[in-house]
Amino acid sequence: MVEAAEDLPVKAAQRKRGLSTGPDAPRPRPLSPAQRRRRLLLWATLEKRRSQALPVSGPEKIQTLRGRLLGREVAIVCASESHEDAINLTRSKSIPEEELGWVSVPCNGRGLDLRKATSKKNKVTFAVAKKWAESVITEDSYSAESEDEDVGAWFVFEPLANEPKGKGTAYVLPSKIGLSSKHKLSPDTIVYKWDDLDEQARCFNQRRLSGEGVPAEEHLALIAERKKVCLEQGFELFDDWLIRQATCQQVRVEVVLEAPVAAAEVELHREPGLRSAPPGHDCLRKIELDSDEDSDEDDDPGDGTGSFLEYLYHRLRLALPPEQLHGVDPRELGCDNDPSTYDAFQSLVSKPLPRDAEETLLEKLGAGAALQAMELPTSPLLKPAVMRRQRRQWRRARRLQNRPQPVPSWEAFFGVAAEILYHSPVVKADYTPFLAKCVRSPEALQNFFEKLYFGTLPEALSHVCLDEETRCFARTRSLAYLPSEQKTAALMRRPDDQGLVPIKAAPLDAYLKARGSQPARTWVSGLVKQLELSGAHEIVKAARAWYLDSAKQLLAHAKGDGSGDYFVAFLRQAHRDIYDDIDVRDPEELAKKTWVSSKSHPNSKKHRHDLQNIRIPNFKQAFSELLSFDAEAGCATRRQRVLSKILVDAFQLRLVDLAAILKMASITASAAKDERLVFVLYAGADHTANIVKFWTSHGFSFHGDVVGKDDWDEDESRCLNLPTHLHNFDELFPVQ
Repeated sequence: MVEAAEDLPVKAAQRKRGLSTGPDAPRPRPLSPAQRRRRLLLWATLEKRRSQALPVSGPEKIQTLRGRLLGREVAIVCASESHEDAINLTRSKSIPEEELGWVSVPCNGRGLDLRKATSKKNKVTFAVAKKWAESVITEDSYSAESEDEDVGAWFVFEPLANEPKGKGTAYVLPSKIGLSSKHKLSPDTIVYKWDDLDEQARCFNQRRLSGEGVPAEEHLALIAERKKVCLEQGFELFDDWLIRQATCQQVRVEVVLEAPVAAAEVELHREPGLRSAPPGHDCLRKIELDSDEDSDEDDDPGDGTGSFLEYLYHRLRLALPPEQLHGVDPRELGCDNDPSTYDAFQSLVSKPLPRDAEETLLEKLGAGAALQAMELPTSPLLKPAVMRRQRRQWRRARRLQNRPQPVPSWEAFFGVAAEILYHSPVVKADYTPFLAKCVRSPEALQNFFEKLYFGTLPEALSHVCLDEETRCFARTRSLAYLPSEQKTAALMRRPDDQGLVPIKAAPLDAYLKARGSQPARTWVSGLVKQLELSGAHEIVKAARAWYLDSAKQLLAHAKGDGSGDYFVAFLRQAHRDIYDDIDVRDPEELAKKTWVSSKSHPNSKKHRHDLQNIRIPNFKQAFSELLSFDAEAGCATRRQRVLSKILVDAFQLRLVDLAAILKMASITASAAKDERLVFVLYAGADHTANIVKFWTSHGFSFHGDVVGKDDWDEDESRCLNLPTHLHNFDELFPVQ
C-alpha cells in the first residue's frame, strides 16, 4: 500500500508533463525516506484541499498569466468585475436575478387610485384573483415592446360586503402609481406589490432607492449574515477566497484593485504666490440648468454603494495590511464620497483651502437660487418617479452639505468626464472653453496629458495657456447662472450638483501630488519616476507608447470606444430626436447597427433610423469643431460639449489600466531578486482585458484555461469552479 501511495504523485507529475505512466515507463531516481514522507504529505494535503474547495462567486471570469518581470518570476491572476451588486451574488445559488412575487404592503392610511387600474376582475375569490393578477403581470412583461412601457405591479383585492364565499373585486395597477392619502381604501382591502421575494434584499434596495446612504459597516454585516446561507448551499464569495490566498500562501501575494488611491501615497502641493481660480466666464454661466428628465433607471437602486467592487474594497481594507492592498483608480483622487477615504484626504490639508471665488461673488451680490429646469413627463403615471428622484437628490445633498470642500487634484478635474458622459448626463458641465481657449490644438492636448502622467506638472502646464486672461475658461461648471435669453438678467445661484462635479476649476494653486515629488508630479507620474529610478526604463517606455496609442485609437473610431458608450452619449446630445426614439439599452450592439427600429412606430420600415452615417468626428475633426466656439456669443452647443468630454475622457479611460501596470512593475522592482510574486487584479472587464493585452505583448503567457465568461444571463449561477493552481499558488512556479 505504501508503494502504491508513493506512485500517485509520481504518476500525476508524469501525466502532467505528457510522459508515459505504463509499466515500461522510466522511473525517476529513488527518493530518501524523508523525501517520500514529504511528498506523500503534500499529496494528501492537496487532495484534501481539492475535495474541500468551494465554487467562488464574484468575478465574471478569471484568467492567469505568468512571466518574468524585471528579473523576477511573476504570476498575475486577473479577475474581471461583473458589475453585480454584492447582495445579488448572495441570492440562492448565486443567481443574481430577483425572484418576483406578490408581497403584502401595509397601507397605513394610504391607498391607490383604483380608477387607474389597467385590469379589473369582478366577483372572484382571493385565491383566484391572486393567480389572475400574476398572469396579467407576466403577460404584460413579455408583451412590453420598449423599455418605456409600464407593467402592472399593484394588486388590490376589495371584498364585496354581501358576496358569499369571500368574493370581491380585483385590480391590477401600473407600477409607477404611488400610495397616496388622497385615495384611502376600506380597512378590509388587501394590497400587494409585485416585488422581490428576498426580504433582506428588498428592504436594502428600497433604502437605496429612497436616497438613504447605507453605511459600509452595515453593508458588510448584511453580506456576512447572508454568507452563512451561501456556505450551506456550497459556495463562497470571492472576498473570502482572496483573503485566504493573500494571508496563507507561501509566495508573496499583492492585491491590485480598481479602487481609490490611498491618501498615504500623495500629499497636498500649494503653488506659492498663485491665487485661487477666478470666477468663470459668462459662457459657462449661460449653460442651461441641470434637467430632471425621466429616466428608465428611476426604480434602479444601483448608486454604486452596493456594488460588489465597493464591498470588496471595504472588506479587504479591514482584512489586509495597507501595504498589501493597492487601489489604482485615481479619477476621483481626493474626492471619493466614501466617508473614511474622504476623511483620510482631508487630513492632508494643514490649513483651510481658499474659498471658491464664485461663492464669494454670489454671496456679495445676494444672488437668488435659480429654479431647476424640470422636464416633467407628460404621463401623470411618471410624476411619482420624478418626485422620488427629487427626494433622492435632496437626501444626497443633505449628506454632503456639511462636508469640507474636497481636496483638489488634476485627476479629479478630468476624471469627472466619465460621470457626466455615461451616468449623469443631466448634470451640465463643459470642457469646451478650456480646450478651445487654453489648450488650442490637438497636439497640445496630447502633449499635456503625456507630461501630466509621465512627466512633471510644470512640463505639462508648459503645453497650455493658463494666465490671468484665460484662467476664467479653465472651469467645467459655474456656481452662477446667467439666463442667456435675458440681456439684463442678474446672476443667480445654480442648483447644487450633489457632489458629481467636485473639482470645477483647474487646480493650479493647490492640488494633490505624488508624495515627495519635486518638481510636483501626479500620482501616476510618481509611479513612473519610481520605475525610472530603479532602472526599469523599458517598462516605462512601453507603458507610455501603449497609453498614447490607446487614446489615439479611441478617438479615431467613427463609433467611439468598443463599448458603444461614446456613441450613445454622442447620439443623446447631437441627435436627440433619434436618441429618444430608439432602444439604447445595449450600447455595444447599437454601435454595430446600420438601421434601428423606431419606438414610436416599431413595425414601420419607413420610420426606421439610419445610423450608418452618424459618426463621431475623429481627434482632429472634433478639435476643429471646438475651435469654432465663440465665448462671447454664449455657451457651447450640445454637440461641442459632448465632443469635449469625449476628448478628455479618452485620455482618462486608460488611466486605471496604466496605473495598474505601473503599480505591478513598481512593486516588482522593489522585491528581492529571487522573490516570487503573485498579483491578484480585480477590476472591470474592459480594464482587465487591456492589462492582459499589455502583459501578453511583453512576454507573459496564459496558464490554464479561462474560468468563467464575458456574457452571463441573469438567471445563471455566477459560481466559478477554480483550478487547483488558484488554491495553491505554488503550482504557478517555476515560470518556464
